[in-house]
Amino acid sequence: MAPVLPLHNTRHPHVASDKELRMRAMHNERVTFTENLREYCLNTTIHGLKYIGTVSLTLCERAYFFLTFLVVTACSIYFISKVYIKWQSSPIIIGLNPIATHIKNIPFPAVTICNMNQVRREAAERIEEHTLEQTVLQSICSIDGDFNVTQYEGKWSAVKKLLLSVSNLEDVLSMSSDIYHIPPQATQPCSGMLKACRYAKQPEKCSEIFQSVFTDEGLCCTFNTLDTVYMFRNATAPNIFPVEVSSGSGRFRPILWTPEQGYAEHPSNWTYPRVIAGTGVTMGLAIVLDANVSDYFCSSTSSTGFKIIFHSPTETPKITDYAQYIPVGTENRVIITPKINDAADQIRKVAQTQRQCVFASEANLSYYSVYSRNNCELECEAKLLLENCGCVLYYLPKLYEDTKICSRANARCYEQIRGSIAFTANTSLSCTCLPGCFEISYIPDVTTAELQIGKFGIRETLLDDVKDEQYARKNLALIYIFVKDTYYRSFTKGELVGFTDFLSNVGGLLGLFLGFSIISLIEVIYFVTLRPYCAKRKQKRTNMKEHNVDSTGPNAVRNDLLWFGSKPTATMVQFLGRISNGEDYTNAYQLQSGRNTMVKEYATKLKHLVHSRLQQANAWMRNTFRSRRNQLGRGFGQERTGTSYPFYD
Repeated sequence: MAPVLPLHNTRHPHVASDKELRMRAMHNERVTFTENLREYCLNTTIHGLKYIGTVSLTLCERAYFFLTFLVVTACSIYFISKVYIKWQSSPIIIGLNPIATHIKNIPFPAVTICNMNQVRREAAERIEEHTLEQTVLQSICSIDGDFNVTQYEGKWSAVKKLLLSVSNLEDVLSMSSDIYHIPPQATQPCSGMLKACRYAKQPEKCSEIFQSVFTDEGLCCTFNTLDTVYMFRNATAPNIFPVEVSSGSGRFRPILWTPEQGYAEHPSNWTYPRVIAGTGVTMGLAIVLDANVSDYFCSSTSSTGFKIIFHSPTETPKITDYAQYIPVGTENRVIITPKINDAADQIRKVAQTQRQCVFASEANLSYYSVYSRNNCELECEAKLLLENCGCVLYYLPKLYEDTKICSRANARCYEQIRGSIAFTANTSLSCTCLPGCFEISYIPDVTTAELQIGKFGIRETLLDDVKDEQYARKNLALIYIFVKDTYYRSFTKGELVGFTDFLSNVGGLLGLFLGFSIISLIEVIYFVTLRPYCAKRKQKRTNMKEHNVDSTGPNAVRNDLLWFGSKPTATMVQFLGRISNGEDYTNAYQLQSGRNTMVKEYATKLKHLVHSRLQQANAWMRNTFRSRRNQLGRGFGQERTGTSYPFYD
């Protein structure tokens, strides 16, 4: 039986290596690491490695591609390290929020006002010399003297009672009290300082919208602050609000507001903190203040008037360092510009040291419920004073009722600690408090004019009861607080280089230099782990079958069982004759030949038909031109034949 030539015989470039691997497998030989690496280089999707694994190339060519591969790998690592450094060093960017915030979602600023007076002159003149009352007066006005005359219990309950009674100095003189560092201007109550109030065109009782608060300047008056239930973690802990002084708790209902979550429920005209009612001076807060300058005995400054500060409703203000002056005899317009800071939720996974802000869920304050940098600094200062001096100042956070309050005897200690905290170059005692990721502050723009009463008619109804022009110019101050815009844009912290951007940059660099992709990584994992494991299991199964198969069995079956690599392309070979099963390939060949003959006969008939039609067309064209020539010749004396061609006629 003579074999017929194969129909096709394609050969892959690495068929030789496959045959070697197959022969090794047939003889139960293990494939080496070098051969597996060559197999990976020939089949990987990473550019350049297939030239390194190709055996047909010379050693010089393979070394050229190997060095090139090392160079581009080093370049990709260098640029990826640059991207990683940028991702780690500056992951945050601050920009303007494209969506503006409406003023209906912003609370009106908390307004805290303090008088500069410390002690009423009428009460101070009644104090006798060399008495305990004189020592208290010296402490209030910071006058030099012997502050160790008496020693009393320094609990918050006793100090609070003393501070609330300072508004009536006769009560203080009758008390047996410690010589504490009592703040300035705490002598005038809110009912005496606030004469008239109006908010959003509606006249209000000042005692219902203002409440007393302990600050670093003493007993002051604050408007639109958060209620103690929501401001402090423990409602029973000592706080800065003397509840017995506030008389407006029954009319207005407190609700929760935080810079991060906003209002917990829809605000109304009878809830606080109040929202910004509208723009313009008529929709803001208007108040008339009385300094009672004739009753000044000692002042915290060298002038007469008031200190005012605008802050978030969730914060305790710092009057001494950041308040603005409001002189007497003036009319003041304060335009408030809210400054809103927020953050994208994507930066929560970034470390605090990199994003430089704290979310509400990350706050670890012990005294305040709402985190802000100001609240954090007050808590830090209280802890440092308690650790180093054994006491805290009366206006600082106190977790327990029996916490010792610092007196004038502790002045040297707490002044030194406070100075160390304020000195930024000092690293031994410092309060490192990051700002909140969601915060709101209010920037005031104050304009002042001289107050005129009685000289001409005015439209302002808050001054209707004021008739004495001289008293108004020396004691009163009129303040308007309002906003002028309906929308304000916030400053948003977002991702400059997020993980998705970092991954995209790395993938782009690897694709540019190496053609590397996720599939390339899967190939590496496959050739390192799955391929050797599968080859080992297949070889074990082959060894087990070899013991059960007859030694005279077909070699093809054995070879198929041992084969664990990619099979070469099958080659079709036909034989003429009869094989063991009796099937005659000659009949099939004759049948195929018969079909081919029919096709050839059909093609021949078609060819003859086309040829005959072409001959007929050629004859017609020759006869036509011949007849035309005869007609032209008849015009020159030749006679026309009997044949007629109407087409040319």
